[in-house]
This record gives sequence, structure tokens and C-alpha cells, in this order.
Amino acid sequence: MKVFASIVMLTLSVGLSACHSPSSIAVAKTHVYTLKQKCPTLMEMKVGDILMFNAPENPSTGYQWQLAQPLKNFKTEEFFVEKDAADGAVGVGGVRTFQFTAQQPGQDLIELQHVRSWESPKQPDLEWQCRIRVS
Repeated sequence: MKVFASIVMLTLSVGLSACHSPSSIAVAKTHVYTLKQKCPTLMEMKVGDILMFNAPENPSTGYQWQLAQPLKNFKTEEFFVEKDAADGAVGVGGVRTFQFTAQQPGQDLIELQHVRSWESPKQPDLEWQCRIRVS
């Protein structure tokens, strides 16, 4: 039930973030990807559009999804929703969601890595990339 409520809240926040003033004509698009889905070679987005990336994560293993480098043209938010588990359960995984909202025109490379922060140099267990042009 906790996961369902979190998903509903996340969906509402995405829906509300796409709202504009009544005089606005353009409607923002939301692009949703998972670890199993590849991004196009060059994705075209407009200011206000949103890209969401969802991937399984279990912080108790030490591995977490992180941005490899800061982005110039996007506002970045991230959320972690833990799977339902019995009270007192440890080592429970869940889903990490990154939400990237296009703020200004330009080009960026979203590069996400599944890494252990203490390992040096950081060797990603998994990676996901998306090159985006915002107009």
C-alpha cells in the first residue's frame, strides 16, 4: 500500500509540474524510461518537457544510482520508493526515480551510473545514458 500511495503522489507531482498558466498553449511532454529501455541517439525535447528514469535499487548493497556529471539545462529531482516489506525488515530494495525537467535550450548528456560511492575509481555496475537537445 505504501508503494501505491507513493506512486500516486509521484504521478500527481509530475502532472502538476506540467501545468502552465491558462494562457499557455504548449503542453509539456513526459518521457518515461526504465533500465531496460534505451534512449534515442539524440532525443529532442522542449523547455518544460520532463524525462523520468526508473530503475531498481537496493541501497543496503552499497550500490546506488547517481548522476555521473552535473547537467546544465535540466532541473534534477530524485525519489526512492521502498518496496512493501514486513515491519523491521532490513535490506529492502525499491525503485529510484530521476526526474529531469528541461529548463533552457541547449544539449546535455544524462549519464546515470549504478555505483558504490566508496569505490575508487568508480566502476559502474550498470549505466544508462541519454543525449538530449532542448529547444
